[in-house]
Formats: sequence, structure tokens, C-alpha cells
Amino acid sequence: MAVVRLLTHPPIREAIIEIRSARCPLSRIDEWRESIATLFPRSRPFRLASEALGLPDERRTRLDFDAAAAQVGWRCESEDGRDVVLVWTDGLSMARVGDYPGWDTFAARYLALFDTYRRAVAPAEIERIGLRYVNDIRLPITPWFAFDDYLTSAPRAPKGFAQAYFDFLMHLRLPTGSEDTTLDVMQAADTRGLSTSEIPLIIDVDVGNSRRHTADETIVGHLRDALQQLHEIKNRAFFGLITERLAETYQ
Repeated sequence: MAVVRLLTHPPIREAIIEIRSARCPLSRIDEWRESIATLFPRSRPFRLASEALGLPDERRTRLDFDAAAAQVGWRCESEDGRDVVLVWTDGLSMARVGDYPGWDTFAARYLALFDTYRRAVAPAEIERIGLRYVNDIRLPITPWFAFDDYLTSAPRAPKGFAQAYFDFLMHLRLPTGSEDTTLDVMQAADTRGLSTSEIPLIIDVDVGNSRRHTADETIVGHLRDALQQLHEIKNRAFFGLITERLAETYQ
């Protein structure tokens, strides 16, 4: 495994913070969305498709789904599209797509946004806090290429078969040692970008805490502490999945 540390050029494609809350009226969501329009001017309704029409699959069209869908929130984007907020009747998430600013900045942005959300939408309770990082890794192909040089838990082909494979998908759900907290790890080759010189690899780390909190004036402090703990678990998982040789390429 690699030493846990701050990387100069982290391979982060997308970072996401999400809370799940008790359900709130859509009218409050609408009002809050208007209040953040200056920061997130690009928005569109977020809809949940309904199965109420009862049509067989072969008779369904996009129009059918739109007609049956109920709006549950909004997808809002910054002008450059780098910051994406998804707010719905029982949750709030914020994603940073590319150009990752660092954990302290990213977490502070979310906490500031969440505080305005809490005041305007007034959810009764927070039911889950989640943190997810999608990492875009590029492995160079050489005549001596081996996944074990870069990954600590790469899958292995069955005995009797060549180990020179270039496509795989592996998903693990793991305990973290922390109460009510689980870790999902996915490693997958992104064969769409496969070339003769490199293998694109996705390492997706998703950690969440399902401990409930009353969403009162103290919740921002609880959320800050919980996110810090989740971030430390995420780091342990990511650096535990890669070798020092791979970590050094992002230093």
C-alpha cells in the first residue's frame, strides 16, 4: 500500500458530498433554489420517473416518462459546470467535477451551502452522510505490465489462464471499524479509453454514515466532524488500494 499523504496532482475525476434527510416540501426546495441562483445559474427540474402508467416496455416513449414523472427537486450548476448541486425533497448533494480544489476548500463550500439549505428548507433530521470520490487512473502498458505493480488488490485470472487481461470490474462492501459506517470500493478498467500505451482505470470510493442527527443549530458542527472522519476513511481506502509506485506518479 501507499503512504497516506496529500498528492500534488490527485487523479480525482469527481468528488461528491451528500446528505439524506427527512422528507421536506418541494415548495421550500423551490424557494431555496432561487436563493442560490447567483452561484448556480444553470438549473433544471430533477424528476423521478413513475411507473404509474402501467405501460409495457415496448410501448413506453420518452414522452410517456415525462408525463408520468414527478418533480422532486432541482439540478443546479455553476456557470462553468464544475460545481453541481442536486437538491431534492429528502437530500442535498454537491459535486466538484475536475479541477479539485482540495479537501478543506471543498468541505467548506458544502458546509456553507448546507447551512443555507438547513435554514431555508428546515429538514427535521439528517439520516445519512456520504462522501464519494471517483478517481481516474492511467496505467502505462509495457512488455512487463502487471496490475500488481500498481494495485494492492487487483483481481487475478483463474489458474491455467494467462494473467494478461485488460478488462475487469470488482466491487467490495466493507466494514470500517466505525459504528454505522460502511465503505464501498469499486475498481474497474475503463475499456472505452483503452489504447496501446495505457489502461484507464476507475477507482471509486464511497463511504457513508447512517447515524441519525436532529437538524438543529448544532448540525453543521456534527456534519463537519462526520465528514472529516469519512474523509480519513476514504484516504485510508484509496491509498490502501494503490502501491507506492502508482502514488509517486501523482506526487
